[in-house]
Amino acid sequence: MLFDVGRLLHEEFLAVYRAAAADADGWEHAAETVAHRVGARLVAAKIPVAQVVVALRSTDRLLTETMLDDGGDARALAAAGTALAAELMSVFCADDDGLADALLAGDTPDGAAPFYTVVSVRGAVADRAVNAFRRHGPVLLAASGHLLLPVAEAVALPLCGDVREELGGEVWFCLAERPAARVPLARKEVDEIDALVASLGRSPGVYRIDDMLFESAVTRTPEVRDELGKVVAPLLANPVLVETVLALLEADGNRAEAVKKLFIHRSTIDYRLDQIEHLTGLSPVNPRDLAVLGTAIAMSRTNSLG
Repeated sequence: MLFDVGRLLHEEFLAVYRAAAADADGWEHAAETVAHRVGARLVAAKIPVAQVVVALRSTDRLLTETMLDDGGDARALAAAGTALAAELMSVFCADDDGLADALLAGDTPDGAAPFYTVVSVRGAVADRAVNAFRRHGPVLLAASGHLLLPVAEAVALPLCGDVREELGGEVWFCLAERPAARVPLARKEVDEIDALVASLGRSPGVYRIDDMLFESAVTRTPEVRDELGKVVAPLLANPVLVETVLALLEADGNRAEAVKKLFIHRSTIDYRLDQIEHLTGLSPVNPRDLAVLGTAIAMSRTNSLG
């Protein structure tokens, strides 16, 4: 049987959008039931997931616009679209149980995509993140909590940004892309980026290795690590100065912003910065020196120094 996916979704989802727009009792359960039934039909018909994703977006836009014109609540309609998409995509991913773990273990089972972007999630429950991603397309969840997106990093990067906004709050995503056979290397890179981001107290956001190239290079060079450890040892012994460096890093080197974060006077931070330079020979007002200091702090917190 041939499917007009867009028409099918429109016909099946219309009642759910109407119920959500009217804030009718039980629309959430109806959304789950309808989406699961429709998803099963599409899977049985072997409809490509890419085609379903396109139809989902189009259907959501059309039904939302229609219900808004009739006075429907925008947030309720957004919730309905999210619930329907998440449940529908979960049906497509049901046959992929164990695929993520197999890929992370270095296997390439039948059905694997040519490449994946591995994503680590911090600050949000993995299941919530999965549901948010499924509104946009397929995603695999590994037992380790890593997410695998069958898309290129260039596509995953803005997608992670959109999902982070949807989740709200303080959420960090770290990501890396590799061919299916090299997914374990992507996971290793992602975990390294996440450790550095956490150790440096970087603000919530989406991070790639390109954002941490200097820090990553230093941590991988034993001779540089040893020398850096000697230089910054006096700094690491002073928590107040460490806090000052981290605040300056978070403010991208802007002293005025760092002062606000630390709740101190401008003259106080100037004094502290002079202390740091005196102890280490590195000037926190110099972007490269500040990066070196931040890297040293990150390595000390991940037990990479010494």
